[in-house]
Amino acid sequence: MTAYVALLYSITLDRQRRLKMADWLQVLEGLGLERPRTVLSTGNAVFETAPVSVPKLETRLEDAFEQALGRRIDTIVRPAAAFRRLVAANPFPEETERDPGHIAVRVMRQPIGEAAFADLAGRASPREKVALVDGDLWIYTPEPPGKSRVVARLSRERSGVGTIRAWSTVRRLGDMLES
Repeated sequence: MTAYVALLYSITLDRQRRLKMADWLQVLEGLGLERPRTVLSTGNAVFETAPVSVPKLETRLEDAFEQALGRRIDTIVRPAAAFRRLVAANPFPEETERDPGHIAVRVMRQPIGEAAFADLAGRASPREKVALVDGDLWIYTPEPPGKSRVVARLSRERSGVGTIRAWSTVRRLGDMLES
């Protein structure tokens, strides 16, 4: 068995309804995935299954989610080894030590291209820092994310399918892989 991490782009099903983790676990169990577990109400999950290609697993999860819950949600999947590399790749160790609540990473399905990254980096405020590591966009923004010019610029059309996760969530998922 291989462990994987799945990250949902959104946990909003419609205006009045958010995804309950019990429902997400039911979807994962319905696919026959082993030991599925979630992190709080984030839409993140860790599970095990026989080795399979990531694109096939993403499609399986998206199809099952849509069938069970009525909405298609982009799902980013990383094998455990790749997710561990992501955790270890945090390019902002000083900021993480000093201000961990303002570190995030946009985990990408496909790597962000150089042109898209240059556009995002060019929009960063003087206090923001951005880095591209293995195709994922790392952000340090001392202001709330809603005020970040980089975060405001992120979209599927500009940079591809991806989802932002706070450092605390990334670290917690990494810890789940170890337990």
